[in-house]
Amino acid sequence: MKRQSKRAWVLIGILAIAGALASVGAYAYFTNAGSGTGTAAVGTTAAIVLSSNPVGTLYPGGADVPVTVDVTNPGGGPQYVGTVSGTVANNGACPGSWFTVDPIAVDSTVGAGLTISPSTAVRMNETGSNQDACKGLTMTINWTSN
Repeated sequence: MKRQSKRAWVLIGILAIAGALASVGAYAYFTNAGSGTGTAAVGTTAAIVLSSNPVGTLYPGGADVPVTVDVTNPGGGPQYVGTVSGTVANNGACPGSWFTVDPIAVDSTVGAGLTISPSTAVRMNETGSNQDACKGLTMTINWTSN
């Protein structure tokens, strides 16, 4: 076997270093900042739906009658409900102002597609006058929320 000269070893070393540098060069890259845009659709609200079942019998100056209000969120996202209020509508000669519905402080978020059912009370106020105009009538309670 032929012995390598010093010159050959130097040449082999240079080639090895060059090969190593060439392999490192294969991983070289540039960096730079970039920018761009995208979109995100935001949903909208759906009106809260408020309803209640018929309330028991009311009498002038009588006891409070409990009523449960269904608060339904038909929307696709959660919605906050503050206060639910009710007013009694006029029915013929019977004025709604003769009735009081206590407000409900719901103060909570109703999840998408969910219903909560808080309770309140309704009463027929004593006016000190003849209230026969309301005898046997069915009164409508109109609910609102904020």
